[in-house]
Amino acid sequence: MSAIQRVLYRHMQGRGILLTDGSEKDKKGKGGAKTLMNTIMQLKKICNHPYMFPHIEESFAEHLGFPNGVISGHELYRASGKFELLDRILPKLHVTNHRVLLFCQMTSLMTIMEDYFAYRNFLYLRLDGMYL
Repeated sequence: MSAIQRVLYRHMQGRGILLTDGSEKDKKGKGGAKTLMNTIMQLKKICNHPYMFPHIEESFAEHLGFPNGVISGHELYRASGKFELLDRILPKLHVTNHRVLLFCQMTSLMTIMEDYFAYRNFLYLRLDGMYL
C-alpha cells in the first residue's frame, strides 16, 4: 500500500467517510463529507487505486500542480502499491516479449490502467463488454 492509500484506508476504516471539497451537498444542505453506503466496496477501491475516487485525483493533481486535475507520469503508479508492483514486473516482461493478461473487477480501474499503459508505451487491448 502506498502512503496515500494507507491514510485514506485508515480514515475510511475509522470514520466510514472520505472528506471531500464540500461540493456534495445533501438535501439538508450539509456537505464536506461524503457518506459511503458500502464501506467494504470503498475500501476495495482504495486498495486498488486511490484515483478511483475522482475528487481525490483532482485534489492531488492540484496539490502537485498538474493541469486539468488529471495525474499522469510516475505519480500515476506511485499512488498505488499494486501499480508500483506492476511497474516493477511489466517492464521486465515487456523486454522479453511476454504477453500478459490482467483481470479487473471494475472498469474504472481499467481506465487508470490504460493511462498507465499509455505512459509506459505498452500495447494493450481492453475487453470490458462495451461495444460501439
